[in-house]
Amino acid sequence: MRAPTSISPSAPVEAYKARFWGPGTLSLGNTIGQALAVGGAVLKDSAATHSAIRALSDDTAGRARALRDKAAVTNLVDVHGDLTGGDAVAAQPQALDELARIQADSQATLGTPGMIAAYDQQMGPAIDDAAGRITGHALRQAVVERAAVGDQELRSAQQAAGDAWQDPARLIGGLNTVRDLAADQVGDAADPEDRVAAMRSAVGGAVANAVGQAFAAGEPEFAAHIMAGFGDTLSPAAYQLAVAKLGQANQAQRMAGIFGEAAGGTSRVDPVEGPPGTVAIDAPAGAAVHPIAGGVVNAVTGAPDNATVEILHPDGSSSAYGGLGMAAAAPGDMVTPAHVIGSASPVVTLAANTPGGDAIDAGLLLRNAGGAGAVIGGTEQPRIWDMPELLGRIAQRGDLSPDDQALAANFAQRRMAGDHAQQAAGDASAGRSVVSLFAADPDGVRQVADLPPDVAGRLSPAALAQVDGALRKVAQATLPSPDSAPALRLELQARQAPGDFAQRNLAPFIGEIHPDDLALLASGQGAIAAGLPDVGLPDGRAAILDAIARHEVVNSAVVPDDFLPLVQNTSSTMMRLNRIAPDDRAAIDNTVADAIQSQAGQS
Repeated sequence: MRAPTSISPSAPVEAYKARFWGPGTLSLGNTIGQALAVGGAVLKDSAATHSAIRALSDDTAGRARALRDKAAVTNLVDVHGDLTGGDAVAAQPQALDELARIQADSQATLGTPGMIAAYDQQMGPAIDDAAGRITGHALRQAVVERAAVGDQELRSAQQAAGDAWQDPARLIGGLNTVRDLAADQVGDAADPEDRVAAMRSAVGGAVANAVGQAFAAGEPEFAAHIMAGFGDTLSPAAYQLAVAKLGQANQAQRMAGIFGEAAGGTSRVDPVEGPPGTVAIDAPAGAAVHPIAGGVVNAVTGAPDNATVEILHPDGSSSAYGGLGMAAAAPGDMVTPAHVIGSASPVVTLAANTPGGDAIDAGLLLRNAGGAGAVIGGTEQPRIWDMPELLGRIAQRGDLSPDDQALAANFAQRRMAGDHAQQAAGDASAGRSVVSLFAADPDGVRQVADLPPDVAGRLSPAALAQVDGALRKVAQATLPSPDSAPALRLELQARQAPGDFAQRNLAPFIGEIHPDDLALLASGQGAIAAGLPDVGLPDGRAAILDAIARHEVVNSAVVPDDFLPLVQNTSSTMMRLNRIAPDDRAAIDNTVADAIQSQAGQS
């Protein structure tokens, strides 16, 4: 048997450490055995053995505590690394304090100098590295934060300068502020060319903002003035874009002028003719003409480019508006002072008569109404256009090139589409208001005169006449029953084509649909128009209507309107008898299909 390796009796611990820390070190589980083996006879001494084992225990405990704390330190560094800007700067002192606390708590917990020494050997570099990482990250984020604050201040100054586009003095002052802030941000140490480029770029951003706001406000002249003074600060791309927009605005303005001239009829100014007291009112060609009082359009006479609209007022008096380049109302339409009855030629005449047919001083009526502004409105107010007549006038313009004629015709068609869409939206919105007023008090709303002026003024003249007829009719008849065929058809349309339903004027259905159904339809239409989701809980009635809507879509067949109340009632009865829940879609679909088939068979 080979003799044990001999070591110095005075160094059992050193022998252990040499083995433990040296190359090829065994696992901790075998370290005690290793120390005993290499210790030989010396390690048989109990004091030496105890010293070696104690050294091993101290080292193992210190290392184990260090391993646990390393995980906490790594997590602390990672958490701080996720912070940005001022948050990282503010959190740095607390993070460093936490590092010191981790180390102090562990040292206080470890029981011997050997444990502490082993712990410090592992954690010292880790703590120093973590502190360096946290400090470096905080310093970098401080620089980022300062840059972000400077950028925000510069953007705010650019926005403030752009907002002052209508005030040259404020605009220039704002641009000077932007320039100074950009110079401070770059710093005096920067290359002079870089400094100038940064200031020019910052000022150019504010100028681009101002130009954009001028275009958005429909003021291309302001945009042109701003570009004339500061256009050299814009980037090439921004300058080209602004020039293109300016060209488009000028072209649109020119097309609008051609359109207004065509809408205003001829440029000829005939001598004012009419009953005594007739007055002439100067107006821009194509401007909107309003009546001075409400009533019904009694007649539209004269040539298309020199039309006269006569209005019969409720008290029996009448007023006539002549020299219209184009009429925008038809006999039977109802109008209020908010409505447009035609387009102005260079001169609009106003005449008025008493109920007995005697002439009235129209000048006095005009002054009492507030002057010419009560009759002559803006050129952009929506109205009904006679498109064939309007396009014909544009085509007859010999001073326009074919390209300009095509552009002007396209402008006219887009204007007409926009005006009609605006009128349709006004009819739908005002119709909901009328329905709500009527449903709340059917006996208190008997004619359009009972409606608030702002509601009546939002309806187009033709729609206003329809509403008046419906109100007068229902005042002389009994109210329809709930769930009538027209009401159910509208509810189906709301499910199948909500966009089309949202544009329907519900007010003309007064008298055909029960007030409660009308109020329900108006509420649903308002929700669709506002883009609100249908959050109502399913009930039997709604489930049946959903099933009918699905049946029509899937089978590409429309259930006859007169079937709808019967299908609704039959399906409701079968659901009750068979105890079908409102959310049992399959059963309800089958029930509705059977009800539809039953009605078709009986017919």
